[in-house]
Amino acid sequence: MTARVYCAVLLCLSGCLSTTEAALGRNTANPGVCPSTKYEAEECAWIRFVSCVDDSDCAKNEKCCSNGCGLQCMAPVTVKPGVCPSTKYEARVCSWIRFGLCADDSDCPDNEKCCTTWCGLECMPPITAKPGMCPRIKFGAGVCAEYCANDSDCPNNEKCCSNGCGHKCTAPYTAKPGVCPSRKYEVAMCALIRFVSCADDSDCAKNEKCCSNGCGLQCMAPATVKPGVCPRTNGEVVRCSKKDEELCAGDSDCPKNQKCCGTACGGLQCMAPVTAKLGVCPITNDGTIMCIKKDEELCAGDSECPKNQKCCGTACGGLQCMAPVTVKPGVCPSRKYKAEECALIRFVSCANDSDCGNNEKCCSNGCGLQCMAPVKV
Repeated sequence: MTARVYCAVLLCLSGCLSTTEAALGRNTANPGVCPSTKYEAEECAWIRFVSCVDDSDCAKNEKCCSNGCGLQCMAPVTVKPGVCPSTKYEARVCSWIRFGLCADDSDCPDNEKCCTTWCGLECMPPITAKPGMCPRIKFGAGVCAEYCANDSDCPNNEKCCSNGCGHKCTAPYTAKPGVCPSRKYEVAMCALIRFVSCADDSDCAKNEKCCSNGCGLQCMAPATVKPGVCPRTNGEVVRCSKKDEELCAGDSDCPKNQKCCGTACGGLQCMAPVTAKLGVCPITNDGTIMCIKKDEELCAGDSECPKNQKCCGTACGGLQCMAPVTVKPGVCPSRKYKAEECALIRFVSCANDSDCGNNEKCCSNGCGLQCMAPVKV
């Protein structure tokens, strides 16, 4: 009976201490990864070790890890940077090769890693993947021989690339900067035109890129994308009897800051870009307005509006120049009224932060929008 009382007291004390440690925010997990080395099951009967429950029972740099027979404080393994090579021995040679066994990277010297070879684990230098991409195979398969296994087998900046049958060291393919022009030949023209084909940008001179012309790949000067956004064209208002002409192929065909933009009837034309002004459009329809017909579109972009006004959506789907609202800093409180309280409460509504005094924001209270002091994050 006394023993049971002592056990109960000890368990209570243990629980209280654990709760206190948790409350104090004690971190019981030491950094690192447990080693994978384990004793065989038949060894457990004669080995002796000091048990642990978690990392807090161990020295600073040790972890509480399984040794195959229980939990024991051990030094964590170090995972070295790099990737193991893909070299693998054939199963038939495993019986006569000899190599130094390892369990993890900490068993290996210098920067070597503990890598699998299909015959077991062996210390090997990691491979280094060089920058760049292997070029596309252009003319069928090459020699069926493995002259390299990975990029670290190759000199200078060359990479270990497939030749269609084997692998050999090859200069990497570098994609040139720029964007391919959008101009394409019609399918009917393909039988009539002649051009020198390319496989990738490395086949092209100077700054030219290997681009599709609609019939194949051809070296072309890259298109220049100018800053800005094309103005919107309204295809709903204009009735198109035929497709507009394509008077440009890319921004580089247009003077000054103009861009090559789509027209209302599917063509391309140089146009001045629209400029998006600072600020946010006000909310014009909170769901309470019933629209009989769609409003007119009196602007297409902010550049058509005077001063700091923006081209904003109206309550009934149109567009109109409006003064932008100011979004004040801070976060709205999450406190909300319950749905059944909405019929009983009274408050002054707002549409946006500019309707609110001082630093208050226009926030949802669960029943509508109301000016509230922002919460501190």
